[in-house]
Amino acid sequence: MSKAIMNTSDQGNGVTRRAGLLATVIGVLGASSALAGPPMQNIEACLESGTGLVSLPGVPGGMLTAKECKACDSQRLTFDANTRYFIGKQAVTYARLRTAAAKGDLRLDVFFRPDTHVLTRVRLAASADAIKQ
Repeated sequence: MSKAIMNTSDQGNGVTRRAGLLATVIGVLGASSALAGPPMQNIEACLESGTGLVSLPGVPGGMLTAKECKACDSQRLTFDANTRYFIGKQAVTYARLRTAAAKGDLRLDVFFRPDTHVLTRVRLAASADAIKQ
């Protein structure tokens, strides 16, 4: 009888070992397939700037020139029909963004597609002065 108990115990350990081995193999396969996937691409870039370093045209269209610091190179970016404007998290019109940006040197984030240099979003930091209209 002790031999029967021993065999049952050994069978349990074998099943446990096989399950552990199977889990390890599945983990390795999952990790290798993730590495073999397509390379990650940057679909949007951001210039963290300020209103004093960005030239906002009178109307959305044409070019916007922006740089991150006084010594940094300028980026020339173009508007398109899909460009969006924000003050903080609030979507606003371009006219409202431009009016708020004229109230002082505020943080301005300029998001664009690095491959085409087309603006996707322009976001002015939310401040009490920027929000008041």
